[in-house]
Amino acid sequence: MSVLFVLTGCMISGSFAQTGDTGTLAALPKQFAATAVGQAGASAGKSLDLTIYITGWTTDEQTKSYIDTLKTKKQDGVVSEMEKTEDVGRLAPTGGVGTGVRFARYSPGKDGGIHIVLATNRPMSFPELYNSGRSTDYPFTIVTMDIGKDGKGSGTLAALCKIKFNKQGELEIENFGIQPARLTNIYVQK
Repeated sequence: MSVLFVLTGCMISGSFAQTGDTGTLAALPKQFAATAVGQAGASAGKSLDLTIYITGWTTDEQTKSYIDTLKTKKQDGVVSEMEKTEDVGRLAPTGGVGTGVRFARYSPGKDGGIHIVLATNRPMSFPELYNSGRSTDYPFTIVTMDIGKDGKGSGTLAALCKIKFNKQGELEIENFGIQPARLTNIYVQK
């Protein structure tokens, strides 16, 4: 449910155009370190250190294009559009290559901080695609981060997500049977 509200604010609201009193927090490029902690299922209590790079912000025009595509061509259309979009960052296990991020937006946060939403069409392995399991219906990874003006914060990592607009026109995010991982110890590295 929390992912619904943060994404709605960063994706749909036209009332801000990635501006505000965010100081150097919105200046790019930016590199964050974080620890993802599993909340449920097989990953409960397990942790993974991550490096999150942001090299660009998704423009208002590109955001509107994603929204229009989601409304008309559903999430498969958004996946296709993201495949043609240049990376605006990278999400990687510390020391690993990771995957490119295709969507990055921010809005002013509490007390001079910044709220960041990252999303990407997640890479799927050949066995996952070949077996056509239910997980292939969840093609997105979504990260949210709330960074204080001191450069430290927390957030969530939803590794397998499905997105759509409901009948009321609200953006809905469904996780693949598990709670998003909690991101702790987030801090700006560069």
